[in-house]
Amino acid sequence: MKKQKFLNGFIGDVRSLHALEVTHLYDNMENNITSKALLIAFSQVAGKDKIREFMERGKQITDRAVINFEEKLHQDNLPSPSLIDHLVTPSTDSPFSDKLMLFHKVDIFSIKIRNMGNSMAVNGRRDIGTMYLKSLSDFALFVEDGGNILIENGWMEQPPTAIDRE
Repeated sequence: MKKQKFLNGFIGDVRSLHALEVTHLYDNMENNITSKALLIAFSQVAGKDKIREFMERGKQITDRAVINFEEKLHQDNLPSPSLIDHLVTPSTDSPFSDKLMLFHKVDIFSIKIRNMGNSMAVNGRRDIGTMYLKSLSDFALFVEDGGNILIENGWMEQPPTAIDRE
């Protein structure tokens, strides 16, 4: 690299994606595609309306992320993984408790937050960094709201903490 324009992304001469950007966009898409299908399934079978609405909100957040990641790949004429929504059966009988489904999605979205941080660390374009920040913000608010639902229902245990030496 010889010029700062390597970091451009919004205007001017925007370079093609580099290998790590492609890898992270594709990986984030695959994770979100799987997550979206699970959110569709969980929203169909959730027993409580509040859990169902939470899952539907997660689907919308995930769908936006998938669309944004796909757009970046397609701008460089790169392929993106296919959706798997069609594989979700129409069943409304839940094989899992609302507690388990909610905890799973909170945990998965927490992992997505870590993945966004990793993706931002190897990113070199401002537009992609901004896109990751928006997704990260959406994911963090979703996790917080899920944590609040877990607490409201008495489903969250306090993890071990460091000893208070004072």
